[in-house]
Amino acid sequence: MRNRLSATNLEKDGLVHVPYPTDLRSAVEKTVDLWKRFCTQSEGVKIQFPYQNIDGTGVGYELKKTHGSTLDLKEDFHVTLGASDWLHETVEKTENEYLSQFITSTESLVSLMKPLVINFAKGMEQEFDLEGFAEEVEESASLWVVRFLHYFGGSKIGDEIASAHADKSGLTLHLYESDPGLQYYSFKKIWNDMPVFPGETVIIPGMRGQYRSRNRLKATFHRVIATERTAIHGRFSVVCFIHLKRTPAYNKLLAGRLQEFPPGFNYDMPFEQFSKLFTV
Repeated sequence: MRNRLSATNLEKDGLVHVPYPTDLRSAVEKTVDLWKRFCTQSEGVKIQFPYQNIDGTGVGYELKKTHGSTLDLKEDFHVTLGASDWLHETVEKTENEYLSQFITSTESLVSLMKPLVINFAKGMEQEFDLEGFAEEVEESASLWVVRFLHYFGGSKIGDEIASAHADKSGLTLHLYESDPGLQYYSFKKIWNDMPVFPGETVIIPGMRGQYRSRNRLKATFHRVIATERTAIHGRFSVVCFIHLKRTPAYNKLLAGRLQEFPPGFNYDMPFEQFSKLFTV
């Protein structure tokens, strides 16, 4: 991966497809199998990893059952290198070898992703004149969040099983989608499919990315729609949130959940107004 990956389409389209290293894809698929096994564990096992804040980043297991306009029916698990000690200490208490494999396998994904992410960040720094961006991305690696999701079945075809939202991260890598249904909201205010293939991953900017670029990039709104299969059986996915430790964070307590904003609210918002949504 000697040449810098082009990030041009991040500004033009709000997303970019980049080649997916085979070793990374293989490791993701292996870890997804472990995640699926985790999802079959008893509630007693799952609650031993309660979702909490470590080093300013959420880690652990969450169960969400929010109905209504901000539909959120899923379980997820967040892993960061910064929370490694807590995760492994918790695994030791369970005395479950399989859980140890899941955590270790997930942590290894960060090392495998680093060349791709840092190379892409260098391309962004050059194309968008973001001085020091690649360095900030690299030094924030302990805060990168690998997020595993399991959306439950029991919905109707066409339902939003993940409500429209933008991510709070600098960038988001979409690493795995078990089924179609992932869509993004284009700058033309149209929903389009955003497939993730074995040979390429999709990268989108988040709110921190929009702030860091002073609105040159836009945090891309996206959602998940139930298909004929996933409406019954549910779906699995994996993403990685690339947080930026030196860039102000979106202030959820002040501004509210991003699922509560209309899709694309940030696309035409002046930076002066947009910046007020952040903790500086």
